[in-house]
Formats: sequence, structure tokens, C-alpha cells
Amino acid sequence: MRILKKYFKLEALSIVALFALWEVASRIGIAPAYLFPPFSETLKSLVGLATTGQLGLHYSITLMRVLMGLGMGSSIGILLGLAIAYSELAYRALYPIVTLLYAVPAVAWIPLFIIWIGLNEALPIAVVFMCSFVPMVYTTLTGIRSLSPSIVRVAQVLGARGPAALFYILLPQALPSILAGLKVEAGMAWRTCFVVEMVAASSGLGLLAMTAQSTLRVDVILAIVLILALSNYAFQVMIERAEVRLLRKWGYVR
Repeated sequence: MRILKKYFKLEALSIVALFALWEVASRIGIAPAYLFPPFSETLKSLVGLATTGQLGLHYSITLMRVLMGLGMGSSIGILLGLAIAYSELAYRALYPIVTLLYAVPAVAWIPLFIIWIGLNEALPIAVVFMCSFVPMVYTTLTGIRSLSPSIVRVAQVLGARGPAALFYILLPQALPSILAGLKVEAGMAWRTCFVVEMVAASSGLGLLAMTAQSTLRVDVILAIVLILALSNYAFQVMIERAEVRLLRKWGYVR
């Protein structure tokens, strides 16, 4: 517990140091203030956005899109990855397709989904879904395939087949890889949703940033970037805590 407290204390100090460096670098005139406003001015703009209600409105919309897209994409991706990995025939047939799709950037789906889905609320959720779904299938597959085949064979000999083998044998063994992939995809979900909102949405933090860009409000743009960074950081902390609990439950850590 003491080590954990020291760790979070060091994290807090490093973040404060970053903000202090930002403030000093701007104050000494590295760049004009309108191009690189100090942290204090950015914080003031952030408070202004919150006071007017714009931040709460657009942030809640972006958060809902990220949660829905990431939640559906990652959960379905993990389940499909488990199912494919369990069957050698399915693995050999579908793994090349998964690998091909994994190489496609999530933002590349935007123009296609605009045609298929249209400019509506389903668009950013669908793009975030693809951002999470394919990578989680790939991560689950690679995590399970890295296991010793003898583990699956022993489980089958002992009677663990079908869903029982998937959830009680394969999933716990691949859990470290899956959780590591989930942390990466959580950050990607925020970035992908922000890009979709910038180019093809009528609400959300991305639209708020584009509106600020049209009026050269760099302080507002930096405030929104700060919110995105803190949101992703909060997701990472929550996933890490869940990771520790799950890995402790399955005996990976004490």
C-alpha cells in the first residue's frame, strides 16, 4: 500500500511539473501568447467552458460515444477472438482476414461509414466500435495462440469443452494480453471519436475544438486537448485497477 501511495504521489508531482514547465515556457516568450497561451490562461478558458455549460454538454456526448463504441467493440471482439482461437479450422480460415482488417486505421472507415450510415449519432459510435473490435479480436487471438497447446489438450481431457473451456481455461490464460490491449484501445477510442467529431459530427469535443479553431482560440483548443488527456488517463487508471484485481483473482499477482 505504501508503494502504491508513493507511486501516485510521484505521478502527481510529474503532472504538476509538466504544467509548471508549460506555464514558464509560455511566460518567457518562446512563442506569441496567442499561439501558445500559458497553462493558467488555458485553465481559465476551461473554467469558462464549464461555467457556460458547453463543456458539460459536449463532453457527455463524447463520453457516451466512447463508452458505447469501446464497450461493444471490445466485448464482442474478445468473445469472437476466444471462439476463433478455440477452433483450429476457424483460426486458419479467419486469422488472415483479422490480420488484414487490423492493418486498416480506424479513421479510414469514416468516409465509408458516412455513405453507409449517414451523418447521425450512429456514425462516431460505429467508427469507435471498429477501432476497438478488430484490435481486440487480434489481441485475444495472439494472446491465446501464444499459450502452450498442452494447456488446451489437458483441459479437454479433463472434460472442459465448449464455453467452459473458453471462459475457464483460455480466457484466464490470455487475460494479461487482453487487458494490455484494452488499455491501448481505450486511448485509441478517445482519439478516434475526437477525429470523427471534428470532420463529421454536429456535437462533441471535436466540434467544440473546430469551432475554437475557426476563431483562433488556441486557449480553448488546448483546454479541450487537456480534457481529452485527463479522460484517457482516468480510463487507464480504472483499467489498471481492474487489471490488478482480475490478475490477483486468477493468481497472476499476489
